[in-house]
Amino acid sequence: MTELLAGPSDTAIYQPGEPFTAPELAVLRAEGALRIVLPGAYVCAARPDTAEVRTAAVASFLGPRLREAAVIGRLTAAWVHGCHPLPAELELLVARFHRLPLRRGDLGISLHECVLGDDDVLRIGRMQVTTPVRTALDVAFHAPPGPARRVLARMLGTGRIACNREELVAAIEATGRRPGKRAALDLVHGLPHLAAVP
Repeated sequence: MTELLAGPSDTAIYQPGEPFTAPELAVLRAEGALRIVLPGAYVCAARPDTAEVRTAAVASFLGPRLREAAVIGRLTAAWVHGCHPLPAELELLVARFHRLPLRRGDLGISLHECVLGDDDVLRIGRMQVTTPVRTALDVAFHAPPGPARRVLARMLGTGRIACNREELVAAIEATGRRPGKRAALDLVHGLPHLAAVP
C-alpha cells in the first residue's frame, strides 16, 4: 500500500473509502506513511504542513458546488494561516441568501452568510480563504474571547502573517454601526504588543 503514496508531491488527501479503508489508513498512519490533516483526512507524511495542504483537506469534505461557492473563514481560516490549532468545526462563509447542501464527514461544517469584497479573499490551493486582515476581523467579532485573544496575538505578533494592529483596528472601525464593535476594539487594544511569536 505504501507504494501508492510515493508518487509526485501533490496535495492528495486520503479519506476512508478508495483506495484505502479506514483500518488501512490507521495502519498507514501508525507506520508513519500518513499523517492527519483534519479528522478523517490524511496526507502523505512527507508533505510539509502548508496552507495548500490544509485547504485541500477542507475541500475534500465538500462537494464541488460548495468548494466553488464557499470561502474558508473565521477560526478555520486562522488554522489555514497557521495561527490556530486543528479546528473541531469547519467554518465556511457564503454569499447572502446562498444555501448549499453539505457533505459531512468526521467534522462539523457551519455556513455563515456574509458579504465579502474582492480584497477580503485570496485563493490558496483548492479553495478561497479570507485574507489575514479579514480573518482577524472575523475572529475579533465572532470567536469566543479566549481563542480570539490567542489567535489575534499570534496573527499580530508574527512577521509571517500580513496583518498588523493598525490595519485590524482600521478594518474594525470601517464596519460602521455593528453589534460587538466596541468589544472587538477592546479585545484588540487589550492585546500585548509583541515583537514576534514563533
